[in-house]
Amino acid sequence: MTVTADRQSAPGGRGGLLARVAPLRRRLRTEAGSAGLLLVATVVALLWVNSPFGAGYDAFWHTEFAVRVGGTELALDLQHWVNDGLMVFFFFVVGLDVKRELVMGELTDRRRAAVPALAAVTGLAVPALVYVAFTLDSEAVSAWGVVISTDTAFLLGVLALVGPACPAQLRVFLLTLAIADDVGALTVIALFYTEDLALGPLALAVLGLGLMIGLRYLRVWRGPAYLVLALAVWVAMYASGVHPTLAGVVIALFTPAYPARREEVEDAARRTRAYQQSPNPAFARAARLSIDRSVSASERLQQLWQPWTSYVIVPVFALANAGVALTGETLRAALTSPVTIGVVAGLVLGKLAGILIGTGLAVRLRLGELAPGLGGLQLAGGAALSGIGFTISLFIVDLAFDGDERLADQARVGVLAASVLAALLGWALFRLADRRRPADAAGRSVLLDPPVDPSRDHVRGPVDAPLTLVEYGDFECPFCGRATGAVEELRERFGDRLRYVFRHVPLVDVHPHAELAAEAAEAAAAQGRFWEMHDRLFSAQDRLLPQDLLEHAAAVGLDVQRFARDLGSSRYARRVQEDVDSAEASGVEGTPTFFIGGRRHTGPYDADTLAAELLATADGDGDWPRRPSPADDGAAGRALPMLGPRRGADQRAAVDAAATVPADLPETPDRDGAFPRLTDEQLALLERHGSRRRCEPGDTLFREGDPGYDFHVVLSGAVAIVEDHGRADQRVISVHGQRRFLGELDLFSDDPVSLTALVIRPGEVIRVPDDRMHDVFRSDRALKELVLRAFLVRRSMLLELAADLRIVGRAGSPDSRRLQQYASARRLTAAFVDLDGSVDDAALLAELGVAEADLPVVVWRRGELLRNPTDAEVTAAIEGRD
Repeated sequence: MTVTADRQSAPGGRGGLLARVAPLRRRLRTEAGSAGLLLVATVVALLWVNSPFGAGYDAFWHTEFAVRVGGTELALDLQHWVNDGLMVFFFFVVGLDVKRELVMGELTDRRRAAVPALAAVTGLAVPALVYVAFTLDSEAVSAWGVVISTDTAFLLGVLALVGPACPAQLRVFLLTLAIADDVGALTVIALFYTEDLALGPLALAVLGLGLMIGLRYLRVWRGPAYLVLALAVWVAMYASGVHPTLAGVVIALFTPAYPARREEVEDAARRTRAYQQSPNPAFARAARLSIDRSVSASERLQQLWQPWTSYVIVPVFALANAGVALTGETLRAALTSPVTIGVVAGLVLGKLAGILIGTGLAVRLRLGELAPGLGGLQLAGGAALSGIGFTISLFIVDLAFDGDERLADQARVGVLAASVLAALLGWALFRLADRRRPADAAGRSVLLDPPVDPSRDHVRGPVDAPLTLVEYGDFECPFCGRATGAVEELRERFGDRLRYVFRHVPLVDVHPHAELAAEAAEAAAAQGRFWEMHDRLFSAQDRLLPQDLLEHAAAVGLDVQRFARDLGSSRYARRVQEDVDSAEASGVEGTPTFFIGGRRHTGPYDADTLAAELLATADGDGDWPRRPSPADDGAAGRALPMLGPRRGADQRAAVDAAATVPADLPETPDRDGAFPRLTDEQLALLERHGSRRRCEPGDTLFREGDPGYDFHVVLSGAVAIVEDHGRADQRVISVHGQRRFLGELDLFSDDPVSLTALVIRPGEVIRVPDDRMHDVFRSDRALKELVLRAFLVRRSMLLELAADLRIVGRAGSPDSRRLQQYASARRLTAAFVDLDGSVDDAALLAELGVAEADLPVVVWRRGELLRNPTDAEVTAAIEGRD
């Protein structure tokens, strides 16, 4: 552990935090480079057209180039080949970007995307209205589309140069906004700048798109067939009157986009190994095709074409369209032209106002919220930079003023001037934000960002107390643990005059269990027990393993089944990450870090020092630890229910002939990540620390009552996990097949084994002694995380099975509360499945064979199902069947 001079844990996790935005940074480098080339191309175009060789500019770009096939000819000048031809690839990449964000990116989380999406809508509408206000009585009013769009490459490129130093949150917000902005701009081009629509060629274009979709279902993955059809679609759209560049967008939206599929990646790895072992053309081709299939066509094509569009096509477009003769007459006309003034006002002022209005509306209407650390002036600076409309603005100028070069030149002057002014305005707003945001000598902020929000933050003490102490802490940090004593002393001194706020900064590089502990605190907060869990975690900093966390949850009175599922599914990981983001924005570099009255405290954090500052503000990778001990400080005995004899004392006697388990049972579907499959690399690591074993039907890998068991992975065949194996009423809990691992949190405990692992189909397994798993987890932290998350979800499932009854309903229903109270009054263990939570309600209702009107339903431990029963009906079911 690294310790700073003021006894804080240094955030070794800071590199990890920056690594999380590494893909965005790589993208920013690409688009910053593109912005630089755009600027160079624009300057070259302006110098060329205003030089003694200016006549050659128009002559060159109006040179006709024709393509003839038989008696058919397509003749366009070079400028139109660029605008109508090459720009198809630009819009194709934009379409791929939109498709990816919708399927896998920021726009998949609709609530997270709601604020920038609404800001994009108003950022399209307000500039158009501003432009129309200046040109209402002129023929140029129809060119309102010139001011609606943002040039994403220029925006992010300029942001990298003049924007704030830290918040990745602003970049993510602006990128999401730009994607939604692109969707709106492309829609406007399609609906408002298409003339003389010819239905016949349009039908042919639709047919071509249909054939391209058909190739997908024929499993044709290679490019030539798609290229031929894409060219045909482009020609048909050109002939139809629809601007042919939209073909690129439509084709992109029909291009498959999906995350890498584990099965296809594994298949590619197997075929590649086969080629390595036996190099030959057939294996080489199979390996190449399998690798291509494992990555979606959308991502492959985006990687192929984005450098070309960024570094070649868009700069060529700027060279062909930015050439405006800046003569005295042209500039005088532009200064008084409603077109030029409307374009400048729309892009510079309209964009700024529109984005801020949309953001404010979205937040006020509670459609979403801004990321922590994103300040108002920073947001305004980003909104101002969104007024750089360069590429699509110039593109729409060519569409809107076709044939009127005088107005087109005035609009181009407006676009160029607006781009410069928007960049300067954004720079000024960012510098103003920096001045209003005090920083220390290292340039880090000293103000709490965002301020305390009682509706979101965890507050101890009166929410309106005059004194505020905020701590950024880490549950595994020993210095934070010691600081809790100082905090408690301050609370005793100041009483109701002090409110104490805790925010998370798990330093994952030096404290391997801190992140899961932070999520555990948030999972406890969801059940109204944050501070009880907070205190317990700090008092037991050496016991933060998953099974320890479940013990803590039970000890503080949580619904352990719900807690385990929330923790296993990473439900509150984003909530913890929001605190980490706010810590970065607030200049936090170690733990504990305190803020007093909204300003970062430096120096000692003993009670006397902190008290003096509070009064002044009033005036103005680690190893897997040992097996947990059954002893519990303050809890009488084990807090978690035993998972062995779950049915009480009515265990059935074993029968003479052991009950059989069918050999053809299907694998249990993966549920919430409970049964993941391991990769070849993970299997190889486990085999290095363990051994292979051949198994036949009837063999057991571990049995109920054994003192412990080892970690097993199924390589082939199938293994059933059975409760009460050999008894007449045995029950199959789950069935595991290839690449799945067995076990549960009790793998690392001293409790007797409660279930039996029975081989039902012949195959092989890898067996790793449980003490060797320490070395495995040290070697592969990702595998450790995968196993622990799966074990938590499995514990949740077992707790659900262990319950006397399951109540499935909605938390707000009076009948749901009645049934839970019924179970509690009769000392029955009950698992409540909340359909308003993270459960796939439609799938669960279908599985149970019930409808919404049947809720709540009760599933008795023998499997009987009661639809919205009365208390008497539940009692009758218990007494009649138990």
